[in-house]
Parts: sequence; structure tokens; C-alpha cells
Amino acid sequence: MDHPLPDPSRFTAPPMAPAWTVRGEETADGVTVADLAFDGGEIGESEAYLVAPAAGGGGPAILFFHWLEGGAPTSNRTEFLDEARGLAHRGVTSLLVQGTLPWLERPSSIEHDRTLIEREVAMLRRAVELLLARPGVDPERLVAVGHDFGGMYETLLFGAEPRIKALVLMTPTARWADWFTVYWRMEDAPDAYAAALAPLDPVAWLALADGRPILLQFAADDEYVSEEVAAEIAAAAGPGAESRTYRAGHELSEEARVDREAWMAARLELPAGSVG
Repeated sequence: MDHPLPDPSRFTAPPMAPAWTVRGEETADGVTVADLAFDGGEIGESEAYLVAPAAGGGGPAILFFHWLEGGAPTSNRTEFLDEARGLAHRGVTSLLVQGTLPWLERPSSIEHDRTLIEREVAMLRRAVELLLARPGVDPERLVAVGHDFGGMYETLLFGAEPRIKALVLMTPTARWADWFTVYWRMEDAPDAYAAALAPLDPVAWLALADGRPILLQFAADDEYVSEEVAAEIAAAAGPGAESRTYRAGHELSEEARVDREAWMAARLELPAGSVG
């Protein structure tokens, strides 16, 4: 299927790391977790957790973006906290951002949603600058990880940001209209909405992967992502992508987490360490 040609210039990179403040910090078992607020650009103040080895030092980095699941306690920036803590023991610095659309603002119309999607990706570009501004973080070892809507946003970021060397997508769908027009009441007709948002659809932005490695994680019992959609995403991701399907629901499984960490460890050149 043909997709609109994406335009990475619409997400201009900020010239420097955004202003940020530490609202709280705790260190335990050799890992420091800082609660941050940073300037997300037009989207406003953004929240994130910065998870890093307490001893500091240089190393690889991961930008995590969470899923949406009504009623789930991890439907926010806490989703990857345990994973990031484990990776910090292997020298990884992680930034876990909080999303806005559709977590804090509901989708409603073409103009509203297009604007917020663009602002969300601009926020992510500021998050990249913040992460790379950390002392010693290696800009050649930066990975993005996203689940569900978080994965959709990370796909656009990956296309616009060549400094991200690899991408992990967990149970995303191909188009914003796949979910927005199904689960929310829209002011615009579904066909008009889908056509207007098509230039921002994640499946189109995968064309900008440019051979960089991608891990696609899908679920055999996913009520939100069909086999056909998963296959379309895998095809669009190209030869640099590996697609794996797990016996799990949309939330995925422990097996998927172990696979994800091993795959990232190889690409981030992490020292040997236990998975858990």
C-alpha cells in the first residue's frame, strides 16, 4: 500500500537542551530516579523520569514512551520504570516521558489532533536534547522504545531524528485514525479525518528508517492490532526490521521484555548482565 511521503522538516530540532527542574530524587540499590519537569515547547511543561546509574559516568541512553490502557496503573510514564532501573545497573541512562494526547487531552478533530501530535513529537525532540545533554551520555548509542500510542509517536521521532540509532515498537497500530476515530467521538467524518492525518501516520514514517534496526513486538491475542495491520507495519519497516509475535495480549509479556532487553543490549553494546 502506498503511503504519503513524510516530511521530517515539520519537526524542527531545538538548538539546545530545554530548561528543566528536578522536583524530587531518590537513590536506591545504585540507581537514581529523578522526577523532572522540562520545557516541552508549545505543548507546555512536560514530565519525565530520568533513571541513571547513581555513580554517573558515560554510556548508552534510551528514550521510553508509554502506552494507553484505561484503568491500568502503568498507563503513564511509570510503565518502564522497573525496566529502566534494571538497565541502569548495566550503565544505561533512560528518560521516561509523559504523553498528552490522548492521555491528558481527548482526541476531537482534525485540527486539534494534528496540532497536538506535532507538538508531542516536538516535545520528544526536546527530550532527546535533554537526554543527550547528560554528562557522558554517548550520542552514538541512543535507542527509542515505545508501546501502543507511545510507539506511534516514537516512529515519527525516529523518522525525524537520525541520531536515534535503533527503535523498539511494541504493539502499535499503523494510523492515528485506526484508534482515534473508533474509540473517541470526532467532529469530522472518519474518512476525512483519516485522509487529513495520513501525512502523520506512523506507517508512512517508517520509510525514513534508512536501514536503522527496528524491533517490532506484536501479540497473538491483541484485540487492538490485527495480524493484517502487524504485517503492514512490518513490511513498511523494511529489511532492517525484525518482527516477533508473542502469546500475549496487547500489554505483551515477560518473554517480550526479556527479548527486548537482549535486543537492545546487542545494539547498545552493554556489558553482560542478568535479565530481570
